[in-house]
Amino acid sequence: MKSGEHRNLILQSVSSFEHFFRMNYHLACLVALRYLKDQQIAEDIVQETFMGLWQKRNELTIESNLKQYLLRAVRNRSLNYLERSRQFDQLTDAAKELAVDEEQSVYADEELAVRIARSIEMLPPQCKKIFLLAYQDDLTYNEIAERLNLSKNTIKTQMGIAYKILREKLKSYFLNLFILPFRQLMH
Repeated sequence: MKSGEHRNLILQSVSSFEHFFRMNYHLACLVALRYLKDQQIAEDIVQETFMGLWQKRNELTIESNLKQYLLRAVRNRSLNYLERSRQFDQLTDAAKELAVDEEQSVYADEELAVRIARSIEMLPPQCKKIFLLAYQDDLTYNEIAERLNLSKNTIKTQMGIAYKILREKLKSYFLNLFILPFRQLMH
């Protein structure tokens, strides 16, 4: 009987495959443990390999003997597992770094928002009103002038005063202040 025919018999009969499993399971686990260093993961890899063999038994073309094929498949699955776990560890490390950066960024943004709100509260009443219409309601100078029945020049002057006061109060955050949507206000 040729080895290919023998292989086909092992993979076609449930009892033959169970016998093949019992005879090679321990050796396959040792091969997996050589790479993985974790008994449970090694056993899982071996079981997956045996299941794959059984599920694809009609599609497989095995040139060498079945035992060699099994051990090579266990080794390859073990190496693939290690590669995936390394990639996962790298992704996890990157995600942890991003989470720390985001936490710091959120904290800095919240701190800036509190400082801006406090500084806005300290503006003179008319200046504060105009600034909030521009900042919160996102109105242009012309729209604010119409709403308050004031000239556009008065709005510009009051906004200039607001910017000067805020710039002074928020010196350390001044660069971040320009990230806010003030560019639209100049239209």
